[in-house]
Amino acid sequence: MSTTLQAPTPPAGGPRSRRHTARSIAGILLVVLVAVAIVVATRPSYQATPVASPLEGQAAPSISGTTLTGQHVSLADYRGRYVYVNFFASWCPPCQAEEPNLVAFDFQQQRAGGGAALLSVVFNDTDAGAKRFVATMGADWPALSDHDGTIANAYGVGSPPETFLIDPRGTVVGRLDGPATTAQLTATLARARQADG
Repeated sequence: MSTTLQAPTPPAGGPRSRRHTARSIAGILLVVLVAVAIVVATRPSYQATPVASPLEGQAAPSISGTTLTGQHVSLADYRGRYVYVNFFASWCPPCQAEEPNLVAFDFQQQRAGGGAALLSVVFNDTDAGAKRFVATMGADWPALSDHDGTIANAYGVGSPPETFLIDPRGTVVGRLDGPATTAQLTATLARARQADG
């Protein structure tokens, strides 16, 4: 009588099956990590959000005071041209991210016939800190102190940066909440001009 020997059947879930599962999980994790890296790399770390303001369509609250360099300036001085009013603070990381965009926008507008102006308002910061910030960033437009928060309160600013677009008649026509990019400033201005005819 002959006996046939058969190889034992490997138990389910043996080493080969575990290796296949581990490879599948590693592959899935790799795909997820690559997707996350692409999203993070292509998304701006800081960007403003256009938001409606109760001030839109209304006369802009008056702004008048002394700049960080000791000159008197008023929002009324800008009547007849578009002006962005930007609230900032030196201690604010989004403001630090935004300021180079404002500098680039200002550079473009100074070279454009009838370009928009910029007027900054210091939000809950010391004059010394704001002066250092402005000098370091190369911002050469007027920046007003707002020690008691009167201007910020009039515009409903809770935290910087916030930027309001005022049209040549002195009416609020746009608001950007958060750090504005040069492209956002340019696009908001273009839309306002188009709406104005």
